[in-house]
Amino acid sequence: MNLEREEMLCYSLGVAMRRVSKIYADALADHDITPPQVFVLSCLAEQDEQRVRELAERVCLDSSSLTGLLDRMEKSGLVERRPDPADRRALRIAITAKGRERFTTLTPVMEELTERVHAEFFTGYRREQIELFLSMLRHAQEAMA
Repeated sequence: MNLEREEMLCYSLGVAMRRVSKIYADALADHDITPPQVFVLSCLAEQDEQRVRELAERVCLDSSSLTGLLDRMEKSGLVERRPDPADRRALRIAITAKGRERFTTLTPVMEELTERVHAEFFTGYRREQIELFLSMLRHAQEAMA
């Protein structure tokens, strides 16, 4: 087996992920928000008032990482914690009006960033190859969940 780092999936995916994440993080810094915060807002805009555990699964973060993220988002007025009426011990996370407005404002920014990343990341590939790659990544996410 070849142990060159370029032949290891974790290395190649890690390098690509760091480069793509930097593009998103740099562009979103101008809007005073991070990519994970946008992902949380996206999930809440789609389905509001989620339990922390459900939200953590949807954004692929462990509960402790999500808790810190939610603390910062709550302090910024983007989300709020609410008691779960079905379980007094649990909390639900809700998007605020400010959070919904911010997400609406960021939607075209995220669309533009996605187009930019796709243009840079997939230069020289045919549409079918790109779709296959993205399908393979989604399958791997589901298989490894």
